[in-house]
Amino acid sequence: MVYDMTKVANGNRGDAQNDDGHPSPGAAFNVFILMEDLIDKMKLLKYEAEFLKEFNIKPLSRHYFAIATNPGEQFYMFVILAAWLIRKGKKSFDIPQESDDPNATVSNILDHVRKLSIQVDFPPNRLKQGCGEHVVFVLDKLADYALKVNHFTWDQPNMQQEEESVEEENGSGDELDLDQIEEEMAAQYGSDEEDYDANYLNINIQTITPHVNQIRGEVLESNADVETWRSEVERVIPRLKLSMKPDARDWRSRLDMLFKYSDNVSSMMSSSQSLLQRVSVDIEKSMERVETREKYLNTQLNDLLSQYSKTQEQLNQVDEKYSKLSVGIDDRNRKLNQLNEEIQRIKTELDERSLNMTDGTPLVNLKKVLVRLKGELNVMDVLDLPDIAKSEVFSLRQLVDK
Repeated sequence: MVYDMTKVANGNRGDAQNDDGHPSPGAAFNVFILMEDLIDKMKLLKYEAEFLKEFNIKPLSRHYFAIATNPGEQFYMFVILAAWLIRKGKKSFDIPQESDDPNATVSNILDHVRKLSIQVDFPPNRLKQGCGEHVVFVLDKLADYALKVNHFTWDQPNMQQEEESVEEENGSGDELDLDQIEEEMAAQYGSDEEDYDANYLNINIQTITPHVNQIRGEVLESNADVETWRSEVERVIPRLKLSMKPDARDWRSRLDMLFKYSDNVSSMMSSSQSLLQRVSVDIEKSMERVETREKYLNTQLNDLLSQYSKTQEQLNQVDEKYSKLSVGIDDRNRKLNQLNEEIQRIKTELDERSLNMTDGTPLVNLKKVLVRLKGELNVMDVLDLPDIAKSEVFSLRQLVDK
């Protein structure tokens, strides 16, 4: 894995502004790059074997803290990951709990960050969101310090030299690749055009063929063997074959497919056109029948519809009258209930009085008293009383007799 040493040295934050001071178009994506570097650093710190197993959680995605998904979950993951990185930096720090005060937890983390001589120029509330550039920045700085404490060094990337590939002269390797030929020709023509732009074209025959006079003076005779030439031609012919790789994006293949589909549609259209015309005629006839039937039903139902509308109006009028009368009925029902309650109360009082009148206990007691008075009067008659007392006893006896 190759790491960008300039990013590591600069804290992987990137340049948020251009040379003219305006915001860079790619500044919004710096947090994603920084988050990917943070994941790689945590892997170097063995977070998969230690952190994930300790808290029994799934591995974090490469853009977990760069995108806001679940603020509560991301904030808890941030504080426990920051605590783990601080402990990996051989500093004492208690693992935060979900019930802890978020402000106190964030303040403790920032205190440890400031102790590492890291400048913090943003408010603590930015970390309570659980995601964003500042969260990734704090975790990245803690990861850098943990790597430094654990004596981790960044090695320079090893550039491997590409070996020249030797093509075999038999089998499919003898066939030429059209794409490769086009690339080589484009590169050659491009270099030639640059040469033509840089220098003037030299067409002096003496500079091209310095021995032209000697060639003209000699008799040109072929010294090649016919059989050797024929065998060489037979050997080279397979390599001169062009092999075009099938590509679905090629316009030629798409054009062939269009022609093929057009022929298929034409052949199917010739056989299905008569059927479609027949279906169209049947649909038109059915529509005419439906229209005539609809007109007939409308003429037959006009009287019924008018009668229905009148009946509906009468029903609405009756409903209005009923609603008006129902209000008076409710009042009368309420008064009737009150009268019934009053009658019931009077009935209960009459029942109580009738029970008292039919009770004979007071009359029996009165008779007993009269009998006792008669006995006492008889005793008084026997006694020798004055005349006045006798007259009173006599009047009392008459009263008892009555």
